[in-house]
Parts: sequence; C-alpha cells; structure tokens
Amino acid sequence: MEASDVIIIGGGAAGCVMAARLSETTSRTVTLIEAGRDVLPDATPDDITDIFPRSYANMNYFWPSLTASIGAGQTPRPYSQARVMGGGGNVMGLWALRGLADDYDGWAAAGAKGWSHADVLPYFKKLERDLDFPGAPHGRDGPIPIKRTMKADWPLYNKVLADAAERTQLPYRPDLNATDEDGVFPTPISTDGRRRFASANGYLTSAVRRRANLRILAETEVERLVLEGRRVVGVEVRKAGGERALLKAPIVVVTAGALHTPALLLRSGVGPATELKALGIEPVLDQPAVGENLQNHTFVHLAAFIRPEARQPKTMRNFTMTCVRFSSRVDGAPASDLLISFAARTSGQPAGNRIGLVSAHLYAPFSKGKVSLQRQNGGLAPCVDFRMLSDSRDQSRMVRSAGFARGLLDEPAVREVTQDAFILPAQTPIRTLNGPGLKSVALGAAVAVMAALPAGLRRAALQSQIGAGRFLDGMDNTRFAELVLASAIPMFHPAGTCALGSVLDPQTRVKGIDGLFVADASAMPSVPRANTNIPTIMVAEKSAAAIDDILLRS
Repeated sequence: MEASDVIIIGGGAAGCVMAARLSETTSRTVTLIEAGRDVLPDATPDDITDIFPRSYANMNYFWPSLTASIGAGQTPRPYSQARVMGGGGNVMGLWALRGLADDYDGWAAAGAKGWSHADVLPYFKKLERDLDFPGAPHGRDGPIPIKRTMKADWPLYNKVLADAAERTQLPYRPDLNATDEDGVFPTPISTDGRRRFASANGYLTSAVRRRANLRILAETEVERLVLEGRRVVGVEVRKAGGERALLKAPIVVVTAGALHTPALLLRSGVGPATELKALGIEPVLDQPAVGENLQNHTFVHLAAFIRPEARQPKTMRNFTMTCVRFSSRVDGAPASDLLISFAARTSGQPAGNRIGLVSAHLYAPFSKGKVSLQRQNGGLAPCVDFRMLSDSRDQSRMVRSAGFARGLLDEPAVREVTQDAFILPAQTPIRTLNGPGLKSVALGAAVAVMAALPAGLRRAALQSQIGAGRFLDGMDNTRFAELVLASAIPMFHPAGTCALGSVLDPQTRVKGIDGLFVADASAMPSVPRANTNIPTIMVAEKSAAAIDDILLRS
C-alpha cells in the first residue's frame, strides 16, 4: 500500500489550493488525486485559457453520466460538473464574486463558529490579486488575479442596459466586492486580462509541481475511503486502465465538490444508516445530514439580437462584463437576493456578437434538495435531487428577477439597439453555440445569417430553433411567468451537502471520523450570494490553514 502523510481527493477549485498549501511544509508528503485529466501550466488547452468560456462546451472536461432531477419529481437529466484539474474554474464564466458579509455571518449564526465575515475576509484577501483596487479590503499578492472591464469600455449594448437599470435608482458602483449595497457593477472576473485563472494555474504552478513532496495522480477515481473503525487510514482508487490500488494516509481531505463529496462519504459508510443499509452498505457512522441541505442558484436567459452599432467588438473576448444586484423585498428574503447579468457575446466565433443575453438569477434560494446514492453502471453514483423552485417564494422571486430583466429590454433606448427580445429554452446558450466541431460553426454562421434577415424572416427562423411563443412583445404576464418557470435551470453552484456545524466541525473535520476533512462547497452551511468559485477557494484556504496547524501541533 503506497503511503502519504495527506491525501487530497479532487483537484478542483479547492483541491488545488489544498495541495499547494499543505505541500509548503517540505517534510510532509502530499498526494492529490483527480478523476479527470490534468492541465499543465505550460500545456493548457486554448479553450481553457480563453477568457471567453468556450471550454464549457467541451464535454471532455465533464463527468460523462452525471444527472440530476431539477424540480421535485422531475425525470433526471444531464447536469454539468467539471472533471478536470482546476474544476469548474477551468470551464465556467470566471466570475470572481465574494458574496455579502451577511452570508458568512449567517454561517457563524448557524453553528459554523469561526466562519463569520470577519473570520473569512483574510482568506479572501489571501487568494486574490486585485488588479483594479489593490488596497483594502482587497488582496494584492494572491494567486488569483481579479480584473474588471469598466463602464467606459463596455459595448453600447451593455451601456444602454446599465443606464436603464440606473434609472431604477440602482447607482453605478465600480467595486462589487467592496460593498454590500445594490447597484450596477462591472463584473469582477478571474483573469489578468489575457487568460483565464483558476486554481489549476493559480495554485498548481510549475514551481509547486516540482516539489518533491507533492504527487499528483490524474485520471484516477477514488471509489471509497478506507476506514478502521472511526478513523480514516487511506483510500481505494481505480486508475484509468481499471487497475485498483490502496493508498494509505492518516489524513484525508475530500474536495470533490458538493455532489461527489457526499456520495463518497455515503459509499464509505458515513451517512444516514437506514439509507445505507438499504443499499447494502454497512454504516460506520450514522450521520443523517450527509447529502442533505443541497442548495444552488437558479437562472433564466432572456436574449435579443443586437444591432450592428451596439455589438461587442470582435476582438473583445469577454463574456459577462456587467451585472446588476438588487433586492426582491419579498417577505423573509434577504436583501440583494437577485442579480441580472448582461453579455454581448454568446459565442467565441467571430460572429458571436449577434445575440446578447440579459440573464436573471436567484441568488438566495429557500429551496433545498438532497444527494443520495443510486446504482449505475455496476457501481454507486450520486443521485441528485435539486428540488429547484420547490419553495413558492423562490418561484415568485425568479419571476420577479426575470421581470426586471424584461423591463430593461423594453426600455426605449434598449429597443433602439436590439431586435426581437425572447426567452431562451431551458438550456445553456454557451454550450449550444460553442461546442467543438463543425456543428457549432454551422450554427454560429446560421445565427449571423439570421441576424441580417428582414424582421419577419428573422423571427420565423428563430422560432424554428427555439419554439413558438417565446418573443416578449405582446406576451401577457401570466404566460411570461409560466415560461420563466419552465425555462429556469440550476446554475453550476451546488453547495451545502456536508455543512459546517452539522457534518463538520469548525476546522472542517468530519465529526465522528478521525483524520477525515471536507474542504469544498459542500462545507458551506448556505450558498452565498455569489458564484461559488471564489468562496470555494476561500474555504480551502481557511481549511488548509486549520489542517496545517493541526498537523504541526500533532
């Protein structure tokens, strides 16, 4: 049995951080295991380095058979989770949002002692290198550069939408991560202006990879934790060729994400005993909270053709540059629970600037789902039930967010630079328009042709692609609400399934199992009002510091 001092399971946003930080102590041997392919700093594929997220359309970077039930009782359908070194940061939209102070104060109030905003702020600063605002409250020397495209450089499409939002008493504010106020903001993204930055290239640099005490095993899947009583002693893995091996370590840190982390614990006998026995798994620790508390953000895409004078320049690769944070004011809902984003480019192709998005988001959901296990391909795989919008307050706020987006598209100044506003079906346009191969090239060319057609032909051509009854003009409020709810989809931000305070102690140790830690988005007691990449890196930074302290004292 091969041995290390520490094994880290999952090379995503959190795992790369953990490997880099824990291997700083040269006398400590660390093994990082990633189920997907590795991404080397000097040989990163160009669809990953591109700051336009066309890597999201490359299915080689994702779990191939992961499915999820979106709404309660719905048939499972494919759901995207990264399976590549660097995780979601290598394939998603690069948003570098922290969330609000109240998010983390809420964690502490829910039992995550030591995780208030004041406690986590130093770790946000530690991870970031803010290229626009290098002073307090930002970091200036961290591995992840953060940059914004300021209003003066926005395409006209973004500017007129932002101006319309400002007329609703939402002021322009240049630094989203320095205020908890609502407003119109340039979107901070994880880039130096030239290329994408995720944990893989931010933390697992060439210098870090050269450390003699760090071993990286890619294309290696962990099947279960090896437990002796209530102590972890290693892991059982399956390599790419099917070979199985046991790897030994007294410390195991699970950073496999909010879907695969609870599934691994469940397969290993840590979870609700009754459910485990029904699957033929001998319970080691009866912990009913494992897999519960699944949360995610929800969004729906409104869109319109952009007239030539308002289009994003072909040389400008940015995706989302502008966002609007605002409050639903629904009883019981927190402030700043809704967000709108503008994107004047939906494809990485030269003609990818013909259609613009106005996407409506729900960022403080009440609805909660669950991760359990299901038999699949001879093994036990995650069974994901989001129960999205199962809480009626989430339904009303999703419609309210989309209604705000619709109002912006209906502003006279916006209508002057757009044509044929519509609601997209329940699918992600980035994947549809940016897949590898000739199909997406042909589709992009078709969109360019469509944009140049006379109004009647253009609408007929678009309707043939997205279905009838989706144009916003003339749509009554009842039909609009129904269509919004039918077209809404979960974002790529699952969280909460092994939460601090219930499953984990404040040092991110699994309560009741010696030597076992969880340090990814599943540790979050509630999903923050932010895209989860930067908060997940923060969790890993803070957890790594706690684990390092424990190891140095042991």
